[in-house]
Amino acid sequence: MSFKEVDKTPILFEIERDNTDVFRTELSVVLNGAADNPRIEPTVVTGDARQPSQFLNDKYDILITSPPYPNRMSYIRELRPYMYWLGFLTNGRDAGEFDWHAIGGTWGIATSRLAEWEPSGKTFTPASLKKSLAGISGSKNDNGRLLANYVAKYFEDMWHHISNIGTILNQDSEVHYIVGNSTFYNTLLPVEEIFKSMLQEADFYDVEIVKLRKRNSKKELFEFDVTGKKIHPTKRSIFPAV
Repeated sequence: MSFKEVDKTPILFEIERDNTDVFRTELSVVLNGAADNPRIEPTVVTGDARQPSQFLNDKYDILITSPPYPNRMSYIRELRPYMYWLGFLTNGRDAGEFDWHAIGGTWGIATSRLAEWEPSGKTFTPASLKKSLAGISGSKNDNGRLLANYVAKYFEDMWHHISNIGTILNQDSEVHYIVGNSTFYNTLLPVEEIFKSMLQEADFYDVEIVKLRKRNSKKELFEFDVTGKKIHPTKRSIFPAV
């Protein structure tokens, strides 16, 4: 929703006579690829992603998801107009309440609650996460403690999800988490490494990090696919405790 002047430059490309055949060829490739997609009736299920076993009763062979990135991007803030129009919000406070319950939410009242939030002490915290939290919460950083709480709560919520997701997956099923790393006060938050550690701690095996693309932001920020497989009970004994 913007009242800025319209940019007169071409948005993507101008189709000239000499380019029409190229366009048709590329369009054909896209359409043929889309035709190969599995045809299935989609199902929309409402539930808390931190406890998937509480609302999903089936078993699945693959999980592909792109959870919110821990970069203090508030989706509810960006979507408020649509949420009002669709009837999910009725007043200003609703947006903050929604964001407090969302993973990675920091809009409105969620920010003030983060200042008082404390970790439960019952979650897995990799060494790489501890190091990043120490850097973010440094005394020289304005609001460093608040942002450290934000990051800690984000990964506590994601640990609840990852430690529970295996209950609804078939043996040797695959998981794919599309995530992006972040920076706070020049402290790099290696999100992909933290996700990898959490998956390994939750008994997933063949856990790998695949770098997907450079993001349109700071030079050190990328998008990754953190993937792994659910371990079969008979394979547990070959993995020594660390």
